This record gives sequence, C-alpha cells and structure tokens, in this order.
Amino acid sequence: MTEEWTTKQIDKYIIVNKKLGSGAFGTVYRGFKKNDETKQVAVKAISIASIKDSAKMVEHIKREISILQQANNAHIVKLFDVARTPHYLYLFLEYCHDGDLKKYLSTKYGRRLSEVEAVIFLKHLVEGFKTLYQLKIIHRDIKPANILLHHGVAKITDFGFARVIDTGMNDPAYFSRVGSPLYMAPQILEGQPFSSKCDVWSMGVMLFEMLYGKPPWDGDNQYNLLQNIKKTVLVIPEAPVRSEKIKQLLKHMLVVQEKDRYSWEQIFNHEIIQIQEAQIKNNLEQLMKEKDELSRSESLNKLYFEMNLVVGYLDQMEQIVQEPSTPQSTQGNEDKQSSDDINHEKGLQIINQYDTEQKRRKAMLKYNTYFLFERNIAFFFNYVIQKIIKMSHQAILKLAQELYYSTIFCISKNQNVHLKRMYDQLMSTNPDKFDRETWGRYLISQEYKKILTVTKNDIKHTEDFYLEIYKKEKQIIDKELSQSENKRASKIKQVLDVNFDQNNFFQTLYQQVVQESLDIIKNQIKQTKDSDPVYKDLLQLGWFFVICLNPYLEFKDINMDFNQFYEEMQTLTETQLLEKIGKRLDL
Repeated sequence: MTEEWTTKQIDKYIIVNKKLGSGAFGTVYRGFKKNDETKQVAVKAISIASIKDSAKMVEHIKREISILQQANNAHIVKLFDVARTPHYLYLFLEYCHDGDLKKYLSTKYGRRLSEVEAVIFLKHLVEGFKTLYQLKIIHRDIKPANILLHHGVAKITDFGFARVIDTGMNDPAYFSRVGSPLYMAPQILEGQPFSSKCDVWSMGVMLFEMLYGKPPWDGDNQYNLLQNIKKTVLVIPEAPVRSEKIKQLLKHMLVVQEKDRYSWEQIFNHEIIQIQEAQIKNNLEQLMKEKDELSRSESLNKLYFEMNLVVGYLDQMEQIVQEPSTPQSTQGNEDKQSSDDINHEKGLQIINQYDTEQKRRKAMLKYNTYFLFERNIAFFFNYVIQKIIKMSHQAILKLAQELYYSTIFCISKNQNVHLKRMYDQLMSTNPDKFDRETWGRYLISQEYKKILTVTKNDIKHTEDFYLEIYKKEKQIIDKELSQSENKRASKIKQVLDVNFDQNNFFQTLYQQVVQESLDIIKNQIKQTKDSDPVYKDLLQLGWFFVICLNPYLEFKDINMDFNQFYEEMQTLTETQLLEKIGKRLDL
C-alpha cells in the first residue's frame, strides 16, 4: 500500500489510511462496514509481494487466521472476515477503542499500575489463555504491545507467531525461535525445547512490568539478556509495596528452569485468579450468621464496598457485544473498487471525520473522567465508614456510642448527598457546567450508560445501608432527648430523614460531627506510643477524617488513580505517615 491512497473499499468494508500500528506481519489500519460507519474494524493489511517467496511467512499467516477463527473468547481479539486482492491479504478484526497496554502504561505514574488494576488485567488475560490452552495453542509473543484494551477489557492480539502444538502442553519440543526478546522465555532465547510454559514466562514478565514499571531483566542484546536472566536472581523491589500473594505468583512464573515453572493449570487454579469467588462465598456465609438487621446491613455494605471501592475507565468488566458473523475468506478487486466506489475527495472527507471524531471523543471522555472522579470520592466516604466500624469493633477507636453512630450516620448521609448530586447531573439534558453539543454526544455513549448503571447500583446499596443506620440513630437520638437536653442530638433530629438534596444546615452539622470525632482521634494519637501497633491505624483514620472535611483539598486532580492512593495509605510507615499528615492533624 502506498501512502498516497486515502480510502479503499474491500468487499463490504472501507479501509481508511489511518494507521493503528504494526503486527508481526503487515500494518493495521482503521476501517468500517460500508453500510454502517459506526461498525468500526481494525484491518491488518499484508503485502502478498512481501510474503510470496517465504513459505514460512505464509505458514505463519495461515496459522494466525486459523487460530483466530477458532479462538472465541471475549479476551481474544475477534476476527470478522478475511479478503484477498491481487496485491494484499486483509484481516478484518475487532476494533479496540483504548489502544494497547504499552501505551496505557506510558500514561501512568512510574509506568506502573496499582496492584488491583494489574490483577484485573491478569484475570482477563488468563481467561483468554483458558481458551488457547483448550485449543493447544501457544502465543509466543505476549508483551504489552500485543494486549489491546477496549472499554475496560484486556484482549490478546497478534497471533502471527502462535501455533498449535501436537504434544502435551507442558512437554518441551523444538519450535522456531520467534517473539520479542525482552519477554521471551530463556529456553527460546537459548534455542532449547520449550512448551506452553513459554507464555507463562512472558505473562510473568509483563505482570512484573505492570506492578513495578519495568521488566525484571534487561540487556544490550539477546545474549546479554540471557546471561542476566541465568546469572542474576529475580529481585522483587521493596517499593511499591505489593502483596505476598502476587510476589509469590511472580516467583513461580519467572522460574528459569521450565520444568520448575508454573504451568497454565496452576495459574488457572491460583488463589489470586479464584479469590473473588472465594471472598464472595466467605462474605455471604458470614452474612448469614448476622443476627440483627444492622449487622447484616453492615456486612452487605462491606461486601459491596470491597467489590466496588474504585471504578475507572479501564478497570471494570463489561459484557462484550460481538459481531455474530463467522470469518469468511473472500476475493476482492482492489483497484476497481478503490476507484469506482470511493473517490479521493470522499476519502479525505472520511479521514477528516475520523480526526474530528477523535477530538470529540477526547472532549467527551473528560466528562466521563469527571463523573468517575466524583463517584470515587463518594466511595471514599464508604471507605472511612468501614474503617470506623472495624476499628470500633477492635476497640481501637474509642467513641461514645451516641457520637459513634452520629458520625457514621452523617458520613453515610453525606455520601448519599454526593451520589444524588452526581445522579442529578447525569440525568440532566443540559447541565450548566458542560458544553451542550459534547454533552449530547456523551448521553448516547457507552461510557455514559456504564457510569449511569454503576451510579444506580451504588445508590441502591448506599441508601439501603443508610436506612439501617438511620433506624439505629433514631433510636439513640430519641433516647438521648428523652433523658436530657443535647444540642448535637437536637440538630441530628432535624436531619433524620431520607432527603439527600443539598442542604446547608446538614453540611454545617456534618462538619461539626466529623470535627468532634477527629478531635478525639487526635487525642488518642497523642496518648498512644509510636511503637504501639494501633498507632498507624489511628494516624490513618485521623488523616481520613481530615479528608472528609474537604475531600477536594486532597483529591485535586480528576485523573488521579484512587487505587494508588489506597495502596500508598496502606504501605506508608508510621514515620512517613506522620511526616505527610502531622501538620494537617496538628500533631
């Protein structure tokens, strides 16, 4: 393909001269269905002239097509159609909106992800490998550039070096030496027999990079890289702090001797992959043991909170709607269709439309980022409630019963006020703070549908929890007021309702109650020795209460990574915490 062309029609697709990237063979362009421009595709164009003299390259391409036709999984890029013209072979593939993992990592602080997000992507890819494993397929080129992201879902792509094996998946055999050196298993680098465990190694290197921002080994060339792998023991960095479970998994995936390395069966059954289901089962069992409505409500809230603490643009699973078509191979007359059906002027028009679309999408996604930011702030309040309940049950936090429930009541109500304000904005046809045209596009986007669904679910769970706290608080307030005058109880009485509209009286009361509890926490910190195990917990809780007073002082950037915020708060030492928050807490 020369650079002068603007668009081409091949069979039922229009290909646009907008490059998305390059695969093992050929260049990937944007495209869409002729009869529906909204049905976008990625088109891999392979020059027949470049492969006709190489039987090996032809075999690789045939193999890629065959594998994609068989591998039906939401975490493997789908092949819709194949077409051939006199000069090119075209593969029409699922278009992924959010680019590849390599690009995504480059946008993150330290080129790394939070452990939560890294594990989410790991789980996605493991699901894809379950299908590959069943089909006896090894990929041989797993790396961040070959992982595409589409509305929060990670997908494996570029099967140019993949192949089906006729031996056991864990039985080493001689295969050609292909792949990307930095992610290649040492057996491939050394030209030794290898098995499906080569992909386990590559996945381990990529997981290490997601967690720590760099691969575990490097080298100026393949030889030096191999020597470094063989001679240098795997070093797990101390920072950022990661869980022991994920570090142990890395150590098992990155074993140099293939026979001692984890197999895919062990990965599939590992507790990190299975942990969500186990946690849900355990939480439900605990829930059934709770005797009263408030305890059950607290447990339900904890369960929902643990599964939904942070939502983000690329961190939530969704159901993928795929084309129901079966890939078919067709012949096309490239030159005739290109000149007759799509002229140069029309082609330029389509390219300009794509550029405009990208700008509009970028503007629209700012709105989505804003709502995700606001939603994650709302769930910070839930996070604080969970801390209060846990530390009170452990007798670390010493609040009088009336203040304890008033604090939880006020923070819970404030969370619901926050979510209702956000929901009202989402349901508005023309919010004052947003551009009308861009807002109209946002209202029909998949991102809008997704955040609206998340918000509705959030509101249902937070309101259910609030109602139980409301009942308990009402009992306590009525008892307090029947016995004596109590200014705080009198004020609380005025906001004991299920109205979550903005209210200056409630906001003032909320600030007073949170500050009163914060003063008690600060006194506890001052009376606790820094060697006491609870000292760090009290420091954290004090800091969280400061944030509750004005979350926008701490959460200033709408692009902030809330997962990394929670990780940092858990991993800071007492000294680091005191240095960070001592002045704000007046310690």
